[in-house]
Amino acid sequence: MSRTKNRRRGSILVFILVVIVVISVLSLRLIEEGIREINHLSQFHRRDDLRMHAYSAMDVAVGVLNEFKLIEGKLYSPAQGWGDPMSYAGVAPLDESVTWSVRLIDESAKVPIYKVNEKDMTALFALMMAEEESLVDEDDGEPFFDSMMDWVDGDDEERDEGAEDDYYEGLESPYFTPDKKINNFEEFRLIKGFPHDPEDPDDSGIFFDELGNETVNMKHFRDSFSFFNDGPVNINNASPFLKKFLCGDDERLYEDLMEGPVAGGEPYYVNPNSQNIMAMRGKRNVSIGTSATVFRVEVTVTRGKANFQLHAILSSGTSMAPRPPGPGGRGKIGASSSQKLKYPFRVLSIRENENLVD
Repeated sequence: MSRTKNRRRGSILVFILVVIVVISVLSLRLIEEGIREINHLSQFHRRDDLRMHAYSAMDVAVGVLNEFKLIEGKLYSPAQGWGDPMSYAGVAPLDESVTWSVRLIDESAKVPIYKVNEKDMTALFALMMAEEESLVDEDDGEPFFDSMMDWVDGDDEERDEGAEDDYYEGLESPYFTPDKKINNFEEFRLIKGFPHDPEDPDDSGIFFDELGNETVNMKHFRDSFSFFNDGPVNINNASPFLKKFLCGDDERLYEDLMEGPVAGGEPYYVNPNSQNIMAMRGKRNVSIGTSATVFRVEVTVTRGKANFQLHAILSSGTSMAPRPPGPGGRGKIGASSSQKLKYPFRVLSIRENENLVD
């Protein structure tokens, strides 16, 4: 009888131990799930915190630009002091573990892409096709201009050296021409001649090589043309490539332009009718000015391995290119919204945590 009782006690003890083990395992699982849930929710909190810092940094940059504009009347060049807005403002993040950086790019130092005539665009493509120290044959630029025009026009008539739907339907991955204005630089990957064509390697790949990487010509094109600026090109901040192109074949004019204005005492041009700028106007059919009116703002905020990026296009002038919202972004914000907020600049486009692809 005592043995039976002992066995029962032993069985009960074993059962209790098993229950304790099961409860312990379940408790650990619940704790782990809780920790994961807390970490997941905290990611959104940290992201919102970095987002707040990013917009604060952009506001500081806008404040600096507006201050210089109010004091000096116009913005000409970062040499005025607004090139590094965070250093000028002396503002640091409230959270010491957070770092931020703001990059200002003068978007008005680029040519409005929709305002370039056939002669100038063809000459540009011909210049890109010419090898160093070789003569430029403007006929070499015609196929690229024709392909670009066939891509955007609404008819099915193929230009002499262009490509319409019949060409693109015959590709390994067929597609159609959109018959509307090009909306971003990546679109050139799809247009005949701009990406590398293994069947026509000598007359293709002007913007993208056989691996799909951007060529130096694509970089020059990005730095020289804008989908947002609709006014004169601010020659002060134009890229060396664009300045050389706008000077045409006049090497002396290009050298003088790179040296800066002779009179005035400033390292940038203020008078849009100075001798060098007047000389440039006879070379290309491009409007040239000296003031900055459209800005690309790139903000990066980091805390440890976490980061948040904010890209925006701001305009202080009345001339700006109409731009439909891009995929994945907040797109263009109307003038009335900026006026209601009493923001000193109009927000043309804004994106979060992605490259402002255009």
